[in-house]
Amino acid sequence: MKPNHLFWKFIFNLVIKEDLRIIDISPDKKQVWIEKEEKGKKAAIRIAKIEYDWMKDLERDKEQTKRMLSRVKKMMPARNLTFYNVYISTYPPVDLYTSLDLHWENEEEMQSFFIASDSAQPTVDDPGDVLRKMGFYTPWEQIYDISDEDHQRYARYYRKEVTRKQEQLEQKDRNLLLFGKPRFTYLLLTAILLVFFVVEKAGGSTDILTLIEFGAKYNPAILEGEWWRFFSAMFLHIGFFHLFMNSLALFYLGGAVERMYGTLRFIIIYFIAGLFGSLASFAFNEQVSAGASGAIFGCFGALLYFGFIHRKLFFRTMGMNVLVILAINLSFGFIVPAVDNGAHIGGLIGGFLASAFVHLPKHGLKGRQVPIFLLTAVFSAVLFWYGYENDSKAESPLLDLQIAQEHLERENVDEADNILSQILENNENAQAYFLKGNVFVKKSDYETAAQYFEKAAELEQDFPQAHYNLSLVYIELSQYEKAEMALELAKKTNESQEDERLNFEKVEELLKEREQ
Repeated sequence: MKPNHLFWKFIFNLVIKEDLRIIDISPDKKQVWIEKEEKGKKAAIRIAKIEYDWMKDLERDKEQTKRMLSRVKKMMPARNLTFYNVYISTYPPVDLYTSLDLHWENEEEMQSFFIASDSAQPTVDDPGDVLRKMGFYTPWEQIYDISDEDHQRYARYYRKEVTRKQEQLEQKDRNLLLFGKPRFTYLLLTAILLVFFVVEKAGGSTDILTLIEFGAKYNPAILEGEWWRFFSAMFLHIGFFHLFMNSLALFYLGGAVERMYGTLRFIIIYFIAGLFGSLASFAFNEQVSAGASGAIFGCFGALLYFGFIHRKLFFRTMGMNVLVILAINLSFGFIVPAVDNGAHIGGLIGGFLASAFVHLPKHGLKGRQVPIFLLTAVFSAVLFWYGYENDSKAESPLLDLQIAQEHLERENVDEADNILSQILENNENAQAYFLKGNVFVKKSDYETAAQYFEKAAELEQDFPQAHYNLSLVYIELSQYEKAEMALELAKKTNESQEDERLNFEKVEELLKEREQ
């Protein structure tokens, strides 16, 4: 009974008298990890109740402890983490001839101690001395010879007091992490899924024109006053994979943030982050964009703000996972050109700022909330101004070509013609000439179509589609020699591209029929 009494009394001194916090308790209650932080210096204290006869058993325990320490370091990030390893037993190992020295390789900031309840060997450490070496100066009350019943009674008392305080701290943590319920998160997910279903029925979520019609971020339309696209774009997604990944992220991240901040604060954080993401995309990206990614990165920002306020709890629970996932997502955005990383970073900043001015529930008003609100408003205005003044982001020839192509596929010939004419006013573009030729094919003006296909082939010699269409137009104009030459060029230039859409046999058959 005496070692158990000593074990819980030692922990009682640290947790109750020194006001430290338990990080982890093993299932068998024989190993307790405690964190210490003083003047910016951190230490992890392990107290283990053991009964080992030989030092080889301690060596084996050392390896298990090393693995656990790696886990603890993730919960207590620090440049130099001091580690105290305290063994409490009835007797020391029989081959413990000197003071315990279990320093690990590259572990200079580590000290091990062995406390025995029924031994006064010089190799055994005194509990009071151990506490002083760890930086604690509360007097240690020695345990005198008492009955086993008294040892058991004291051990129960110390354990009960330690457990009670730990439960109070854990309840306080739960109140911080589980303030609200994720009702609005589920509502957002439902709305996003419904919008995706409607867009798919209307023309497809990967169709640029359909996305623009339903409110995707499209710079020319925003410049014409359609500011509501900053918000409507949050509910649109480009393809099922995009929808699935964002919905999964929103379910977990949005749910966590709404539980921490409550529904009203979460709504403010979500939409301000989404707005910042759309503004950053408007300012730095000319492509059509859509998705809840900016708002979702705003949830990362909200979690980082929580970590800024409650650093210890953040790293004890989700901290390292949040940082790693955030780093992976940002790195992916820089590596993959198609990802709108401007929207992601804008959302991250917007979410952090919004969290700072709404602050956490039951934390009271802070003097910095008003300045942060003003900073958020100014920052958003600067992003909008930059996007409005940045003419290079208002126009995108590649995007315009894609839109013109989709207009042609929808038989919106005049709309496609207008877009292509505007492109060709500014610069010569082989793809624009090619699509312009298709416009005149649809108008049955084959002579004009031939001129545009010829221009496209002249600007870009390795352009099999232009030669292919040119051969068809020449057939319609009864210029069969030119048709044969264009067909041969199409075959030759297609050797590198291998465009399977070009049916050369069909054109050859058509050419033979017309020549006869």
